[in-house]
Amino acid sequence: MTGDHTAGRDLLAAVGEDTDLLPEEKETTLRFGKRDDVAHVYTAEAGLARRLLAHPHVDVRGLTVPDGDARRDVAPEQHTGEPIYGVRAHVPVGCLSVRSSPRSTTQHAKIVTDRVLKEVEA
Repeated sequence: MTGDHTAGRDLLAAVGEDTDLLPEEKETTLRFGKRDDVAHVYTAEAGLARRLLAHPHVDVRGLTVPDGDARRDVAPEQHTGEPIYGVRAHVPVGCLSVRSSPRSTTQHAKIVTDRVLKEVEA
């Protein structure tokens, strides 16, 4: 799912916090190799998950959803409305940068600009 704002709105509405995880267990990972043109991202942080889902260049590969007391990964097109506790996605390396000075906030969700959310809401 890349840039589909209708599906994105439905998924955005389903994102929530996994209350079974402690804050330190809600991780975000970002990895890519020298030859990769996309970064592999996983987040269990709701704010960052919403922004990834809304980003027009992010390719959402999987969603972590509840399955009884466990969790399972489903493809975005197989999501049936259950809460989304995590997002696995490919982000083009060209969308990433490391700034020369710190942001004014350490809020993790701000790693992805909030403009993506405004574009989906429009």
